[in-house]
Amino acid sequence: MNEKAYAKVNLFLSVGDKLADGYHEIDTVMHTVSLCDDLVLMPDDAVSVECSVPIPEKQNLAYLAAVLFFRETGVKGGAKIKIFKRIPARAGLGGGSADAAAVLRGLNRMYKTGIPESALAAMGLWLGSDVPFCVYGGKARCLGTGGLITPLPRERLNIVIAKPEEDCSTPEMYRLLDGNPPARAEYSEGIYFNSFDTVCPEQSRALKESLLSLGASAAMLSGSGSAVFGVFPTRESAAAAADSLRGSAEFVFRTETV
Repeated sequence: MNEKAYAKVNLFLSVGDKLADGYHEIDTVMHTVSLCDDLVLMPDDAVSVECSVPIPEKQNLAYLAAVLFFRETGVKGGAKIKIFKRIPARAGLGGGSADAAAVLRGLNRMYKTGIPESALAAMGLWLGSDVPFCVYGGKARCLGTGGLITPLPRERLNIVIAKPEEDCSTPEMYRLLDGNPPARAEYSEGIYFNSFDTVCPEQSRALKESLLSLGASAAMLSGSGSAVFGVFPTRESAAAAADSLRGSAEFVFRTETV
């Protein structure tokens, strides 16, 4: 059984107060894009994961998602999971979360358990704050710690994603915000904003400026970075910008919202 795990970009991300459990209140609007990982799931006696990039199996969110699925549903059996990665890690694009969501959806279909998406999303929250959104995909506003999801009409956006060699650790980026009270904004349709832009790494900042100079109408970090994305008026202008950026970033993708 094949599943696609779509990356996401944060069109809006305002980080709120730190909660007693160490997490932060967030207000974010995410949209899936066509950049994706491909997963193949096969029934097996136990859970195993084979990945095209070196991620320790027991730390792979796809593995943890499968273990969680079998534990929560009581289904007997397992799955052999193969992951062909395209979404870079530690980039703010939700690659691990997308893989976990794809595993939950795929196992639900493969074992014909009939679990509604809302229940899969609730299950996914145990794995990470972006997983519930990735279960649904499309465009949605997510509040709280990511589990309060309101679907929004999808947009047609031409996007270029650029990730520098420098990675971003999400916990470290939140620590930086805790030391520098984050900029916040009220969401309204069409606004592009990310609190993490105030602590943006230098390489990401340079790529953001390059995207703007190449004609992006908006450019900013996705999630906590280090990838940045720019929104372009046409597919052609996005393709030209992506060609111009190749060689100045570790990964450059021309993509679009789905």
